[in-house]
Amino acid sequence: MKPLFSFKTRYKQLCLPIFLFSIIPSISQAKPVSDTSTDPDNQSSMADWVDDSHQSLTDTVHGIGEYLDESLAKDDDEGALTNRSYLRIRNRLAYSYRGKLDNDFKVYFKLDLPHVKQDWKLIIDSEPGDFDSLENKQRGIATGNKTTSGDTVGAFRLQDAHFGNWNSDFDIGIKLKLPLDPFTKMRFTRVDPISENWTTQLEQQVFYYHSKGLGYLSALSGYYAINPEHSKIFKTTTSAQYLKEDDKWELLQQFELFHRYDDKNLFEYSTGISADTGENKEVTNYWVSAKWNKRIYKHWLYLGIRPQLEFPREYNYHANPGVMIELEMFFSKKRKIDRLGRYIPKPALPEPQD
Repeated sequence: MKPLFSFKTRYKQLCLPIFLFSIIPSISQAKPVSDTSTDPDNQSSMADWVDDSHQSLTDTVHGIGEYLDESLAKDDDEGALTNRSYLRIRNRLAYSYRGKLDNDFKVYFKLDLPHVKQDWKLIIDSEPGDFDSLENKQRGIATGNKTTSGDTVGAFRLQDAHFGNWNSDFDIGIKLKLPLDPFTKMRFTRVDPISENWTTQLEQQVFYYHSKGLGYLSALSGYYAINPEHSKIFKTTTSAQYLKEDDKWELLQQFELFHRYDDKNLFEYSTGISADTGENKEVTNYWVSAKWNKRIYKHWLYLGIRPQLEFPREYNYHANPGVMIELEMFFSKKRKIDRLGRYIPKPALPEPQD
């Protein structure tokens, strides 16, 4: 297992100028587009401009990863290795009937250093979600203004260490702000095939920040392969989270169905219930949702649309319909991108014998 050097950032002020700077030359070379609906030449020109702009930023991302890899980790006598650095840009727009319009812009930049031989890798995470609510974590709906931890963190990670049938990640680092806020995180997962179609995954997370205290998350998931191709997967998750600063447990039960219709379309269906053990010990939300994910251009541009119906405690369990629209772009020269992939986890590989 070759370690990776990873860098995540979501600074809109930095990444947008980089993106715009990379496409300016392509803009200047493109033909004017006055009526692309009727002029095939203009349609072709627009497609060429889009492809050139994407390729320009892709080459920049790959060049940064390759330069750092060769500068920091490659020995003179080593041959070239595949560099899988990538950039992901995501914009999410969410609206609910009783809530408000919410826009969330994120940029993730992951650098791959294939020549690094050590088991540790450096992680820079722009806004970790360790102290997000359990529902936001499990449903994948957290947005910028809902993240309670915030702030960029830097950490060293020991990844994919095996302890018997357990796979583990261990982080130790610090928040990159004043006053300094050291932290540590541990994650253990175990996957066990129960039958030909059923697989279970047990996940345990423990995290500690000096400023916020201890946090703990436990999740037991069951995966059922509806068909041999695994294009239809049923998943059930029972999870619990404890945050010391809130001094209560959050509980969640969720059922999901994934249907990979073809190589361009994925459908997801979800329903569940969340609760907590605070003073009222009440249910916090019921929900049902569906999501359509589509690859709309080549292998780097994806669209997601998720209508949902919730009954949250904050609105006295009145119906709160809403919709979320998500657009994602990927920039990678060597990494194969399949944003629509949903898979059943596999057990940890045994340690090699000497």
